[in-house]
Amino acid sequence: MRGKSHPWVIALALAVLAPACTGGGTTIRLADGQRASYHGEADVAGVSSTVIEMDDFFFRPTVLHGTPGQRLTVTLSNQGNSLHDFRIAAQHIDANVEAGTPVTVTVTFPEKGAVTFECRYHLLQNMRGELVMTGG
Repeated sequence: MRGKSHPWVIALALAVLAPACTGGGTTIRLADGQRASYHGEADVAGVSSTVIEMDDFFFRPTVLHGTPGQRLTVTLSNQGNSLHDFRIAAQHIDANVEAGTPVTVTVTFPEKGAVTFECRYHLLQNMRGELVMTGG
């Protein structure tokens, strides 16, 4: 049957390619309804600084838990090959992060709920995460 693809060939190709397009791992739904490629959580309540690794195409950790109004200094460490971005529009944060060149930003946890951060270059790959208010 020259020229025709069998359905199992297409399914196999999608199974192989899909994880590469999303950064692998599991996809979760954030508080705002958007999807994120999930690579762990961290409780940062009571600390003043942390590191978020950026890779192709996810944030590690993806979800950070902190206290209402907590300010947190975040060192963004691009471990991938692509240029990444860390953006929280509501906090006027938009930082490009080149591979091997850490960038530091200061974020604020919401008084209630969650705030999404994202890489504007890789939204289609679900490169997002969130700051979640816990306690209070």
